[in-house]
Amino acid sequence: MKTLERVHLHAAVAAAAVAIVALPAIAQDYPSRTVEIIHQYGPGGGTDRFIRAISAPMQDATGESFVPISITGGGGVPAYVTFLQRPANGYTLVSISPDDVINHALGRIDLSTVKPLVRIQYDQGLLLVSKDSDLKSIDDVLAAEAATPGGLKVGVTGSAGFDDALVGLFNESAGIELGTVPFGAAEMVSNTLGGHLDMMYEEYGATRGLIESGDLIPLLLFSDERLAELPDVPTAKELGYDVTMGRWRGFGIKPDTDAADVETLVALFRDAAADEGYKKVEADSALQYRSEFIGPEEFQTFLDEEIKTYTKIMNQLGY
Repeated sequence: MKTLERVHLHAAVAAAAVAIVALPAIAQDYPSRTVEIIHQYGPGGGTDRFIRAISAPMQDATGESFVPISITGGGGVPAYVTFLQRPANGYTLVSISPDDVINHALGRIDLSTVKPLVRIQYDQGLLLVSKDSDLKSIDDVLAAEAATPGGLKVGVTGSAGFDDALVGLFNESAGIELGTVPFGAAEMVSNTLGGHLDMMYEEYGATRGLIESGDLIPLLLFSDERLAELPDVPTAKELGYDVTMGRWRGFGIKPDTDAADVETLVALFRDAAADEGYKKVEADSALQYRSEFIGPEEFQTFLDEEIKTYTKIMNQLGY
């Protein structure tokens, strides 16, 4: 009887040992629950829609949700602080864009506390006028500025952000003094169409419908090459103004996150960026022209250069 009890005891111990050994394998199954992606923009906005679009293939591949968490206000600082307060366990990412680089340049946040993970989107913007405007070309803009320096006003979305920085860089390159007036996107368009603004700056995807209808006329493209859909619109670069900056979107993670989890995330994002469903969303938003997937090392190099550029611009603008 005692021998039988010993056999049962040994069997129980062996079973417990197997269970203990199996625990690490379960714990290393990543991701095994919802991954949250914090961003500073409103629900339903461009960044929110982007996160949902790129997350769909990742959710299909893993069976786990990748959920955008919108934390607005405070110029994006509260969103970044919330990210920093989360543990480095791979279940919290943060959206990174030029607005975060500007916050870093202004000393509001410290981007050295985030590890660049992947960059996926890269947009291109335009200077646009109403169809009723007297400004018919960029030469007209330069002539009007020469006659009345600082007399032309450009509508931008927000203040001390990307749009301001780009117009400021163009001013420096062209030797002009275009003034910027901050608006919400809808108000900016209505004020431009109504003749209350001389021009506006916006991305191609957001204005494509109004360009196709003829209500907005693009004068200048900020990109490396002309767009096939806008063959008559010159780039600033080809006119001698080396201004090609665009809005881009990527993601970051806590620097001390497990390397294997980082590798898994990069692979998931790479596959998602190549997914046919996501590619359609990208094309529908006119983001296919310059968007290119880059991983952690390339993204870090790109980010370092962006920090240098925006720090210089914000200093020149007096911020």
